Amino acid sequence: MGAGHDGAAAELRRRLDAHGHRVEVVDFLDAVAFHIGPFLRWYYEVQLKMFPWSYELSYRLSPMLRGPAVMVDTWLTRRKLRRVIKDFRPDAIVSVYPLASLVLGRMRRKKLLRVPVLTYLTDFAVHALWVHRGIDRHLAVSEISAAGAESRGGKEAFARGPLVGDRFRVAEYDRDAMRSSLGLVPDDRAVLVVAGSWGVGDVVATVEAIGMTGEFHPITVCGRDEKLRAALDERGFGTVIGWTDQMPALMTASDALVENAGGLTCMEAFAAGLPVITYLPIAGHGKENAELMARAGVNRYARNEQELHEILRSVTHDSPERQQMIDAGHALFVADPTDDVEELAETKHPVDRKGRTVPYRRPARKRVATLVAAIVVLLYAGLTVGVEAASAIGVGVAKPPKGVSGTVYVGVRLDHAQLGDGSLLGRVTQLDSSIVVDAQALKGHSHRLALLAKRGVDVANGGWGQRQATLLRWNRAKKDVSKTGQLIARQVGERAHEFVPGRRIDGFDAFYSRREKQRLVVPDVTFKQGDRITVPMAGKVYMIDGRGRGPAAMERFVQQFQQQVEQAGLVVAPLEDLR
Repeated sequence: MGAGHDGAAAELRRRLDAHGHRVEVVDFLDAVAFHIGPFLRWYYEVQLKMFPWSYELSYRLSPMLRGPAVMVDTWLTRRKLRRVIKDFRPDAIVSVYPLASLVLGRMRRKKLLRVPVLTYLTDFAVHALWVHRGIDRHLAVSEISAAGAESRGGKEAFARGPLVGDRFRVAEYDRDAMRSSLGLVPDDRAVLVVAGSWGVGDVVATVEAIGMTGEFHPITVCGRDEKLRAALDERGFGTVIGWTDQMPALMTASDALVENAGGLTCMEAFAAGLPVITYLPIAGHGKENAELMARAGVNRYARNEQELHEILRSVTHDSPERQQMIDAGHALFVADPTDDVEELAETKHPVDRKGRTVPYRRPARKRVATLVAAIVVLLYAGLTVGVEAASAIGVGVAKPPKGVSGTVYVGVRLDHAQLGDGSLLGRVTQLDSSIVVDAQALKGHSHRLALLAKRGVDVANGGWGQRQATLLRWNRAKKDVSKTGQLIARQVGERAHEFVPGRRIDGFDAFYSRREKQRLVVPDVTFKQGDRITVPMAGKVYMIDGRGRGPAAMERFVQQFQQQVEQAGLVVAPLEDLR
């Protein structure tokens, strides 16, 4: 779950392989029953990008969630883990992922595992779901992290330093050649901006804050987020890069690193001697990592744009502060976690008649029907009620772009009869808003909408247009988002970029919208039949819902709204301008 955990596992494997050991890396999510591992990975990414408040909440409540998490995760993964462990017959097991540590710790504590288990804590921040009393030894990246593990009940917690490859520590790259390939001149102060493999966080705002000063040249690594890359290319600040395996060379070419999560890239920068600045950290572990790294002196935590600019001015050239940060980062590398793994692997283990390690003892069977029901209820509630509550306060939906003032964003929902009225369509086109249509309204008017789309009018997806069973929400979302979106693309000739359901959204809407690349739009104000026009406010999203009105009445309402916008000194933009 994330490149940081994968990177630590890969580096530990490389070192153990070099020492002549037989090593196997197992993805914990592949061990989850019912093939829901990919769904959990997707849900975690969506949670970080669309509902960071929910991740922050679960992170803060991790001590309370620990018991249920251990029970659920153990039940979901025990069969596959048991099979892998029995087949491979390890002399020691190392976890680099929190939920795996919980499951393995429980198995060890109940004496189901007969070989030692170590946890390697990849971050400075150590939350409750990463520590278990059954784990034989906790290995941390810093003394602060080791103390955090001990305070949460972890026994034998030691600081061993980050697991970073040699290419960041000893390899040499031609700084001048790399800077030249990136379009840098000798006097440019290059700032490397990273946001993990998923491009999580407010990266656009970070790059704008760095680039708008004119003092620094941002080099932004967008990971696998092509949408983020396109947004940054459009703004034209510095150099924008997608997925790359050339991070050591990029660090050599840069004068500082700005990040938001405190993960593996930070550890690599510490090894490479590159000053690290945390800005706009992501929810949960991102914020706590920022605080703890600053306390350890290995980074600087910029809490606003002014602080960011001041720190960058100080650390992008030779200065005492820059050298102090580099020295503090290098000081983390005090030992090799491989030594601990080898030490515990050499302890005595039960063996069979052939002298082979017997790592696992089979547990007694237990009834699990209640547990299965609880899992289903929790997942369904999280995808429906929880996301509905989030959408009610504007979380996880498209928002106006930052830095744009004096603009209102408008969609006009038209029914079948209104789409046939040329005068009304002319008025809506003059307003420069989006036209929102559902599948039922589209029938018979696709040619007219296709002509409007060719003229640059934004056509948004209003859903299927018929009442559907709310219990089958995944089916409702599939018809509203996917089926209607495909119908619009086929008949209008242009793909709908927004999904405007006119109802509460849930996790199934979020899933299908992301898959179909349609932004969820929840208006701040919706004008329905009989509503009076309120004074428009800049930065708000408005929907004029024409259903239930005659074409003439709808045209008058649109005209009055346009007059109100002009009197307020504002301009109208379509929904496609939302981010």
